[in-house]
Amino acid sequence: MKNVLIKFNKSIILMASLFLSLTLVTSCGDDEPVVVDPSTVTADFSSQVDADNSLTYSFTNSSVVNGITDRTFTSSWDFGGNGTSTEENPTYTFTEEGTFTVTLTVTASDGVEGTATETIEVTAPKNRYASITDNTDNDTGELRLALADSIRNGRITFMYRVAEGPGMDIQDGFINVAGNSTTGDFSLVEVRLKDNAPHEFREGASDATIAAAMFPEGMPDVWVPIEISWSADGTNAPTYSVVIGDNTIITDAISTTNGGAGDVDGHLAAVKDGVANFQWKYASNGTVSDGMYHVDDIVVYSSDSGSEVVAFEDNFQGRTAGDDLDPGEDPLSPLTPYHVNSQDASVGEDQ
Repeated sequence: MKNVLIKFNKSIILMASLFLSLTLVTSCGDDEPVVVDPSTVTADFSSQVDADNSLTYSFTNSSVVNGITDRTFTSSWDFGGNGTSTEENPTYTFTEEGTFTVTLTVTASDGVEGTATETIEVTAPKNRYASITDNTDNDTGELRLALADSIRNGRITFMYRVAEGPGMDIQDGFINVAGNSTTGDFSLVEVRLKDNAPHEFREGASDATIAAAMFPEGMPDVWVPIEISWSADGTNAPTYSVVIGDNTIITDAISTTNGGAGDVDGHLAAVKDGVANFQWKYASNGTVSDGMYHVDDIVVYSSDSGSEVVAFEDNFQGRTAGDDLDPGEDPLSPLTPYHVNSQDASVGEDQ
């Protein structure tokens, strides 16, 4: 009986000890709560203007969260009232030029925020283009593009402008669309662009095509769009269409030679497979001019696969004003995509 009482008393004492321990732990937790230090947030970023469009900026977020295990954060950008973003590293195109204060707000996972600001001067992009001149009397200024493969069914679009210098008249500009030879009589079609008279065909047009063409008169210092399309079948002389501005000059004209009967076979051999060469030429071999022939927004399309695709394009915006468009002497590492026969052609820029 004595042993039973001893065991019973020990059980009571053990249960009382456990109850007291739990009470003390609970009381300690209620009276002295564990305090977690908040995070520290340092917001920071840098910006970089796009080389092709001065309205576009790339923003790099370099913000840091410390003091807590989860160091992730969310980002909120305000582009000076011009727009917002929640991307961590956004690229943003402003709608206009001006002065904008960009604000980045960073929020840590525990709700602590940090901000950073930067004021940037946004300027409208300056238009760049190819500027072709003719400063010597033994050649013409020329920008030439040569494709690796001929395009049987395609078109080219570009903008052109002629500008007068301070002392001389504007000379004629040309666009020559050719096959595997840039010899004039073997051109698919060449158009002479004038500034004070109606434009005209120079190569590739029959008497009937010349009579049917409805050319507008050229104007100085005005950008004008041109589109030339063609279709070849590898056997017969190809056809072409020309549009200048809002004027359809000719549709589905048959390419021909102006060199007489002796050049018929050579012309056909040069153009029957379509177009591989483009020349933008200014003035003539015996003329010097302080005028300029500007070319911009060149796009060459091919429909040989059945669907139209861009085979080449250049808007010159990624280039530097004054740069020579000559590709240089190393054919394995050309400086530009243009032909080595390009001369007196450089990158111009509107002020």
